[in-house]
Amino acid sequence: MGKFKVVITDHEYETIDNEKRILGAIDADIVDCQVRDAESVIAAAKDADAVIFQYADMNADVIAALKNCKVIAKYASGVDGIDIPACTANGIYFCNVMNYCTDEVSDHAMALITAAGRRLFTYANYVADGNWYGKPQKINSLRHQVVGLIGFGRIAREVAIKLKPSCDQIWAYDAYCDPKVMAELGVECKTLDEVLSGSDIISIHCPLTDETHHMFNKAAFEKMKPNAVVVNVGRGGIVDAADMAWALDKGLISGAMLDVLEGEPPVNNPLMGRKNVIVTPHTAWYSVESEIKLQSIPAEQIAHVLSTGEPPVNLVNPDVRKVLGK
Repeated sequence: MGKFKVVITDHEYETIDNEKRILGAIDADIVDCQVRDAESVIAAAKDADAVIFQYADMNADVIAALKNCKVIAKYASGVDGIDIPACTANGIYFCNVMNYCTDEVSDHAMALITAAGRRLFTYANYVADGNWYGKPQKINSLRHQVVGLIGFGRIAREVAIKLKPSCDQIWAYDAYCDPKVMAELGVECKTLDEVLSGSDIISIHCPLTDETHHMFNKAAFEKMKPNAVVVNVGRGGIVDAADMAWALDKGLISGAMLDVLEGEPPVNNPLMGRKNVIVTPHTAWYSVESEIKLQSIPAEQIAHVLSTGEPPVNLVNPDVRKVLGK
């Protein structure tokens, strides 16, 4: 029996060899459960020293039941799916994975933005319907279209850097970003309404919070240009799928390029199967290299906490230091 017990509640990876190697170095036993519901998580992890999860329900009751837990890590850069205040109240560090897929997500966003700029879904469907000659839609050069970024964190900034050589007008809205940072990258700071009403392509890069949940709803779509295309490589819950379907049916926007959906895999999602919507299966983050980082970093942070007692590098709830007296 090892010195520590680490429970992995759930994951979608072929192996956990990286985790075994990293945590084995501190004499930790790994329990690979593949459970997501709260009751099963509690049963598996109530005596664990640390927990790694991906999609499991880590609500306040689950957190309170983890009596021995020092640290919880998530296989993601997002912080949804876990009650962070409960972690703090119970003296548990919560950490995520940062900077593991910036290139991959920004590249994926660029692919979707470029496809949107060239209206590839329109032309591909035109040929699929047996046509060849003629222009199914008039489009402007990407250089003369306005690309609006919602959120201006590290991925959006990388998108701006990659997009700048081929697009003269990049706008961004971020309530928490210094406009000087945008200006340094040649990006114009705009209000949310200005981005919605003035952009030909809108690319979503903000986190999912209470504030951003269903930010893209009927009211937002009604402000957009009828030729606008929405790109989402952020979080599915930022877009109200029913309202987007309504906007597409009404011709309020011309299309969407989505890597994330609210509810994955999609079940009865009104955006699926449309000729003017391209959906990729939440793979913007993926490369061989990024997957190795994604699996290794949570284990590395847990090994650090359990072996030293010090906080993880990617600490999401810094107020827990006060609870722990550190």
